Parts: sequence; structure tokens; C-alpha cells
Amino acid sequence: MKAAFAVWNKRIAPVFDVAREIRLIETEFGHVVCERDESLPADSGPEKGRRLIELGIETLICGAISRFMLSLVEAYGIQVISFVAGDLKEVMQAWLSNDFHKEAFSMPGCGRQDHRLSRTTQSNKKDSRTPKQHRDCINLYARKGFGRACRVRQKKERIMEKVAISCEEPGLDSQIDPRFGRAAGFCIVDPETFEFSYIDNGSSQALSQGAGIQAAENVCRSGATVVLTGYVGPKAFQALSAAGIKIGQNLMDMTVRQAIDKYKAGTVDMADAPNRMGHGK
Repeated sequence: MKAAFAVWNKRIAPVFDVAREIRLIETEFGHVVCERDESLPADSGPEKGRRLIELGIETLICGAISRFMLSLVEAYGIQVISFVAGDLKEVMQAWLSNDFHKEAFSMPGCGRQDHRLSRTTQSNKKDSRTPKQHRDCINLYARKGFGRACRVRQKKERIMEKVAISCEEPGLDSQIDPRFGRAAGFCIVDPETFEFSYIDNGSSQALSQGAGIQAAENVCRSGATVVLTGYVGPKAFQALSAAGIKIGQNLMDMTVRQAIDKYKAGTVDMADAPNRMGHGK
């Protein structure tokens, strides 16, 4: 098993989104066979998740993590034990001995839970915090200067509703691109005024894997609350849903303008599951 501990100044990094280093531990039959430090990309997007995949990480132990970053990491099949604080060596020793008490290592202000986390049990459990509790923890540490990107992503207020439509080229009369992950780009439209901006998605098209997650982050950064497209794969669907973005699928053979009209008429069904399996769609 390979586990990664987010590191900052010999302690668990307070915010994973901006962490630049991990301590990697590989164990076999309960014994440590490898321990080393590895660097992480500076950005708080898919590159971080792909780096963990490259290193073969199965479990990530970290401090605060934005809900969107959490969805990206979990979309790669990595188990996350979050909102952990403390001296790196103490946390590692407790985890390796299957004597990891969450109460002893919880981040201040994020609530304490009277139970034990171990490599064989609790690593399989999802974060039990409600979305509001999760936001409160992120914002607490963002206010301390550890993660402005996290604070921005968690901001709830929006000036206006924005709808992201996958499209073949910029413009309201462009045809919808049915591929979400590998769409040429996205028109970000105000459905009331039809004012729009355009996001080029070319960087996602070039990826051999993870295109859907990259596209989901592009949409999230735009401030869109709704996505209209043709097909969405499971990883992209999970990432969008985790960010609170509603998803309208099966929209094809129409223009961006027609898709917005359909959405405003209330004839677009919001999906509760992906409609395409695999490979960055």
C-alpha cells in the first residue's frame, strides 16, 4: 500500500490545495519498505491528482481540502482522510500502527469525532461533514492565509446565474459539442441577457486521460451553476456535482442559443447520473 501525507514545515499541511510536498510511505505486510519526499504541482487542479496517480498513491492524509479538490482526488480512486493536523512523524506513526485517533489529530475548529481511523477501516469512509461544516473548516484556514484559492471556490454568493454550454466554437449560434470533457470549448451564458464569454477547452482535448475532470474545473472556475451538454462521464459528473453544478445531458443537434431557450422553458431534465462511461467524456 502507498500512502501520501501532505507536508508543510514538518507538519501535516493545513490546506492540501496549496501543498507543494508529500511524504510517501509504501508498506508491505505491515512493514515500511519505502519512505521518501515527493513534490506536487503548484496548481490546485487535476495536475495534483494526476501526480498522485503517477506515484501510485492509494490513500491521502491531509489537512483542509476544498470540496472540489476532494472530488478530483476521489475521482482518481484515491481514498482521502482529511482535516488532519499535527506533527508529521506522530501522525505517520499513529497511522502505521493502526492507532490513528481522529480526535487526537483533528484540525482546531473543525469539530472532533470520537472514533479511530485505521488503514484497514476508516480509510474507506467518506467525510461525514455536511457541506456547510466542510465550508466552515476551509474558510477558517483560508482566513489564516493558507489557501485563498480554496476560499474563492467556496464562495456561495453569485452575482448572476451562469450556464456553461459545451460548443464547437465561440458564439450563440455555434453548434453544441456533445462531448463534455473533450469539447472544443464552453460558452458561459447569462440566460436572461444572453451575454456570454468563451472558455477554450483545448488543453483538455490534448489529455490522454482526465479530460473530463480538467473540463469540470474549467467550468467551475467560470462561476457557472449549470452545464448543458451531450455526454458526461462518471468522473466529470462526480466533480461537477461535488461543486454544486447542475447537469443537463443529451442535448445535441442544436445551437447554444437553442439550448438556452430549452433550459429557460424548463424542458431540460437535470441529470442524477452520468450517461457515458469512461475516458474523459
